[in-house]
Amino acid sequence: MDIISMLTTSTSATRLAELQTMIKTVAHQRYTFEFEPTVYHQLVQDYPSFAHFFDSFQQLHQAILLHKENYDINPYQDTAHKGVYLLGVQDTDLGIFPYADLVWKCSQGKPQGGNLRHQFYRSQMLSYELAAKLSAREQELLQICPVYLYMQSQSEQDFCKQILVMPRVKGKTLGEIPTGFTADFCQVFQIPSLEEIQQRSRFRLHRWLDPDKQRQLLKIQTAYLFRRLWQKGIKILSLNQKNILLNSSSASEDVHYNIIDPVADYFAPITPLYNLSTSLLCD
Repeated sequence: MDIISMLTTSTSATRLAELQTMIKTVAHQRYTFEFEPTVYHQLVQDYPSFAHFFDSFQQLHQAILLHKENYDINPYQDTAHKGVYLLGVQDTDLGIFPYADLVWKCSQGKPQGGNLRHQFYRSQMLSYELAAKLSAREQELLQICPVYLYMQSQSEQDFCKQILVMPRVKGKTLGEIPTGFTADFCQVFQIPSLEEIQQRSRFRLHRWLDPDKQRQLLKIQTAYLFRRLWQKGIKILSLNQKNILLNSSSASEDVHYNIIDPVADYFAPITPLYNLSTSLLCD
């Protein structure tokens, strides 16, 4: 039985423990690597030893950090000084990942920067929860951005204390799409359109408090999705219009959405509180 089958047939209480036994962990020198199983399998196929892979990884790592400003793809400024960098990397050297167009999420290890290991495991868990609890059509429309590798450094000299490697998902965020979710998505997940939300009196206060009415409508529509997922036993407190990406490679009649960074930020818990409170008004 493969990893997906094992996790989707287990109870939620045992899935994390099962996942931890399947993730391949390798300690090398002052570094700890954790791999998604298929990625580690590819590493074993391609490299004579882990030491060979480590040397290649470190060479690429150092080359990127020397010119990290050239790789920076973060659309937002680090106003909270979290020390987290999003770097776009074309993998032409390592060769173990399903896609060559990658994002390296690098953290200096500051407390406000969050725990990238948590995001690694949270993303893995959510991908299995979606496979277990959503219909086939729902899974076509809504996906979690996969994660491939997590690395932690114990070296004081390293600029990056944590690195998370994932595919680069290109597209607009939901917050950049004035029409909100597509009609097909709304129908499948039973979410009202922006026009319908505009007419619902229960959200009058939300619209009045926010001068940018369009932004508020998108936030309410996202809260509806949050509630629909919660009803299915899938809890993503961080869900907001900025971490839902419309996949730009899809045909317009069959678009799908990717959720990135599914870990709630409790240093600024606005989104979790908004989702929990607003979802009470979502029928």
